[in-house]
Amino acid sequence: MTDSSYRWVIVGYTLIIQAVCLGILVYCFPLFAVSWLDEFDVSRGEVMLTISLFQVASGVFSPFAGRAMDRYPIRSIILFGMLLLCVGLFLASRATALWQVQVLYSTLMPFSVTLMSTLASQILITRWFTNNRGLAIGLSATGTNLGGILFPLFVVGWLVDPGWRDVMFGLAVTSVVLVGPATWLILRRSPPALVSTNNNAIDGRSWTTSEILSTRMFWIPLLCLLPLNISFGAIIFNLGAYAKDLGFDTETTGTLLALVSVCMILGKFFFGGLGDRLDHRKLYWVAACFMMMATVLIQNHPGFGLLAAGVICVGLAGGGILPLLGLIFGTRFGVVSFGRVMGLAMLSISFGSIGPFIAGWIYDMTGSYDTAFTMFGLAFVPAIIAMRWLPEPGK
Repeated sequence: MTDSSYRWVIVGYTLIIQAVCLGILVYCFPLFAVSWLDEFDVSRGEVMLTISLFQVASGVFSPFAGRAMDRYPIRSIILFGMLLLCVGLFLASRATALWQVQVLYSTLMPFSVTLMSTLASQILITRWFTNNRGLAIGLSATGTNLGGILFPLFVVGWLVDPGWRDVMFGLAVTSVVLVGPATWLILRRSPPALVSTNNNAIDGRSWTTSEILSTRMFWIPLLCLLPLNISFGAIIFNLGAYAKDLGFDTETTGTLLALVSVCMILGKFFFGGLGDRLDHRKLYWVAACFMMMATVLIQNHPGFGLLAAGVICVGLAGGGILPLLGLIFGTRFGVVSFGRVMGLAMLSISFGSIGPFIAGWIYDMTGSYDTAFTMFGLAFVPAIIAMRWLPEPGK
């Protein structure tokens, strides 16, 4: 198979690893959170702290993972991440207190997600694609949402009978079966982009960490994407408990989570497909407007119709996060240092982890999420203004 054809096999592979890792650790979290609230007798703020710790640690580990992927075989790194995921799920299934789950979600789980999901996928896509990179990034990123559709529906049906502990053990086995053989077979072939990076001045440049951190090409998108991450996490990770407050059952919550994932797929095709042709700032403004609408629609005890409309807006906006990250930084920093740049950029996810915790804490204090949603919506105003000063690629 020629390189131009095999690169689409790589895209398919990245769909698998992101679907497995993020589908299990991120999109199934709201369902596990409801079980933990009942079994461990803890507050929502404490449960939401678990996912916040996960995101903080993921951001902290990302720069180191990015540098490692620029230097060492990515196949070995992904297989090691898979091993950590399996061990973490197995140990979590044996937890007898929430603090034990929190330890795993702040150590093994985030380390695995930095090694075998989004960061690895975007590096692979950037190395294999020079043309149609935006489309490939958008298509690859839909893997997170395929996992967000399949795994929550799978877990919802399974949670009813054997319980969350057996579900986690089953997910550990599933991750080995789906990721292990595919990684070993598909990543034996080297990407041609590593040989031809000098054909492009941007792709061929090597950036030091100090150079990356001293340019507004890095800081403007990092800070402007932060409200998207905060709002997305706050809404999605509290959705299970919020839907329960509104009187919806677990099956309805699973349906809403699946709806988010479907809309995120549409959003990723939209932002990824247009990212090769349109100004990235305009695409960001579209995503920001969708998320601002979501924070308004889901306030004041909405019925199912308004809640679903807000969830759709969250999905469309959230679908733009990963394509915008890859496109903005890939076109401005190139291939050679892309792992290092993206590792540092993933810090935005770390800072965004405060969203679920703040929303849960405000609920514990006031009995409502409305204040948190209003705060998150207003945070987009300075971000929308600041994005105007993002330099064009090559400038």
